[in-house]
Amino acid sequence: MKTILLATDFSAGAHQAANFASQLANDQKATLVLLHAWQFWPDNPAKTGDFPLSATATRADSEAKLAQLAHELTKVFGMYTPIRCLAREGHARDVIRKVAMEEDADLLVMATVGTAPQTTRLMGSLATEMVTSTTLPMLLIPPVASYEGLKNTMLGIDLAHPPGVVAFDKVMAFARIFGSTLNVLCVSAKLDDPKTHEQAAKLRELLSRQPFTLTIQAEDDDLQDTLLAFAHSIQADLIMLLPQPHNWLMNLLVEGETQRMARLTNVPLLAIV
Repeated sequence: MKTILLATDFSAGAHQAANFASQLANDQKATLVLLHAWQFWPDNPAKTGDFPLSATATRADSEAKLAQLAHELTKVFGMYTPIRCLAREGHARDVIRKVAMEEDADLLVMATVGTAPQTTRLMGSLATEMVTSTTLPMLLIPPVASYEGLKNTMLGIDLAHPPGVVAFDKVMAFARIFGSTLNVLCVSAKLDDPKTHEQAAKLRELLSRQPFTLTIQAEDDDLQDTLLAFAHSIQADLIMLLPQPHNWLMNLLVEGETQRMARLTNVPLLAIV
């Protein structure tokens, strides 16, 4: 892992995500890029209150806050790898996508709670919205998460829609990078179906190159509760999920499990695409 991109709005949640990202960058010997997207005319003035009277002042304010954040991270965590700061004008979603491509980022880190934490659990956040459309792996950090290494990872898999080879290779690559044991939870509505056992056998073969455990549970009415209960039972320090694609109509009507999990979990969540 060479480049970690941390998108921040300077909220308390984003600051916690920056702490997490900086320690991860240290462990991975990766460059940490701190990014803030600013708008001269805010998309929602009520969130920002008073704002500077010029674009120049707005940019300068953003750059000063980024520099201060970089200084704090270096002071607290003794950063051994480079930190770069980028302040870009534009809508946050568009800026993040563009910078991620420019920097050839390996990982995007964001907080699950931004400038309006009281509404996040009801309405979601930019980070959880981006889960369904991101083109690079996203690590979503809840407000209560602290970094103690990523050595005990949970992976949730729906055996009715098992991951493809490319997606699974990415999962294995992250597990190796983190030096993590992979605890796989497979959910299935047909536990006695021979196809279920066939899929499980294939997974065991793929996982044989990696320290792992494999558990198969019956699918119930609330997949999110099932996943969270398992994560807590194994004391997972990271949840990995592979966002399932929906067609455009389903995206409008149904919230994907990965998106919902990202908003409600208190364990860091890595969405791998």
